[in-house]
Amino acid sequence: MNKTKKNKLYFIILSTALVCSLGFFYAFKAQDRNFLISKNFDIFHSLFRELNLFYVDSTDVDKVFSNAIDGLLSSYDPYTTYIPESQMSELKYMTTGEYGGIGAVISKRGDAIIIAEPYENLPA
Repeated sequence: MNKTKKNKLYFIILSTALVCSLGFFYAFKAQDRNFLISKNFDIFHSLFRELNLFYVDSTDVDKVFSNAIDGLLSSYDPYTTYIPESQMSELKYMTTGEYGGIGAVISKRGDAIIIAEPYENLPA
């Protein structure tokens, strides 16, 4: 084997070893991150369970989780907000301008107003 082929082989082996070691490093780092996330969720769950069982007053579950979500989001980005499902229809109305109306097609023939097509699952 001449010297250039030997150097090329060493370079390929070294590059492969480096890529493999970096892959293992990132895989372990991702597992460590997932472990920390899981551990902290367990702590949060345990604390909430204890508060729910032993707190003198009743706990408002929706308020607790809403505050937790707001705290999480505001600690990273003050401009990101969580919109609960109960407010989605209002948001859709305000951002798209669409609304349900009475749920029917209304037309006019002469002086008469005619309800032509009532839509299924709407108020009409």
